[in-house]
Amino acid sequence: MASQTPSASGPIGTNGNNGFYVGYLPAPATYVRFVRRLVPAMAVLAVVVSAGVAMMQRDPGTGAWETERIRAFEGVVDAAPYAMIRTVDANAESGMRTILLVREGKFGAVDKVEDVAGRFARVRGTVLQRDGRMLLELVSGDEGVQTIDAPTPESLTRLARPRARSLGRVTLRGEIIDPKCFFGAMKPGEGKLHKECATLCIAGGIPPMLRTSDAAGGATYHLLVGAGGEAVNDAVLPFVADPIEITGDLERCGDITLLRIDPHDIRRL
Repeated sequence: MASQTPSASGPIGTNGNNGFYVGYLPAPATYVRFVRRLVPAMAVLAVVVSAGVAMMQRDPGTGAWETERIRAFEGVVDAAPYAMIRTVDANAESGMRTILLVREGKFGAVDKVEDVAGRFARVRGTVLQRDGRMLLELVSGDEGVQTIDAPTPESLTRLARPRARSLGRVTLRGEIIDPKCFFGAMKPGEGKLHKECATLCIAGGIPPMLRTSDAAGGATYHLLVGAGGEAVNDAVLPFVADPIEITGDLERCGDITLLRIDPHDIRRL
């Protein structure tokens, strides 16, 4: 029988040029060349994919929550349709700023202020703000809301609930948001990723708002109320965080706008 002559690459098991890899022997040259090309290519691909994913994400916006700073505001408190306080603000167009009030967690603050509604009070808490809108998460306990004497007899009159001015019947497209998360408690605080959280917040009493955007990206915010001016938290829950279209009566009340709606007129886009 003719004897077999080993190939020039060496017998199997020597990790020669035959490409058969044995872990305890030096890697074949073909493997080394392949890995040297693959690793840089994978690194470049990872950078490109990461940049692409980042560019596809929504802008988290400019919302901010001053969690480390307790601030106090004085003015006239209201409990209907939602908890709020009206304070003097020389920088505001109407000379008055309306600040929505909420409790810690996913809860509104109507129960905290309903006994002092229409009276002058001092509220304390942490501010959330975005696009010129403000919301205050009240500190727990009695320090959150305290009635005080009005600085002047005219103060109560000046900060009384403004008479609503009709802006007409409108049809708007946008998204129902919970302002606490959207103004700074969460990022993102909108869209499908935030739907469950926003639904829980609005179910807990946080005022529902309709956010709309113009062609230039500017945002407007409208408090949603019923035809009689009542809260509509439960009625709008099925549509929270979805793109919607709704027809209603738009009103300006001081520095805020209210959209009086029939929840049956909400249409999911």
